[in-house]
Amino acid sequence: MDNLILSTYSPEELTGIINTAVKEAVKSIQTAPQEKTGEKLLSRKETAEKLKISLVTLNDWTKRGMLTSYIIGGRVLYKESEIEKSLNQVKTVKF
Repeated sequence: MDNLILSTYSPEELTGIINTAVKEAVKSIQTAPQEKTGEKLLSRKETAEKLKISLVTLNDWTKRGMLTSYIIGGRVLYKESEIEKSLNQVKTVKF
């Protein structure tokens, strides 16, 4: 077993130790590389306005697989980056 050393600290010393530990923890979090926290999700109405289409057309495009929708909390949402990607995507059709 490891040796256990108990010390008594005054309330001021203990407060100082805790403050130092918290400051170091916050500093390490702030300097760590930030991951992408999240992507902007648009509602059906916002997506339709962005694409300048009706909600019926948006529903049709989603059913056809032209756009990917996500159901979160009972709401249908679209990722903004995927909307931009689908606008720039070229699909060829062979007859």
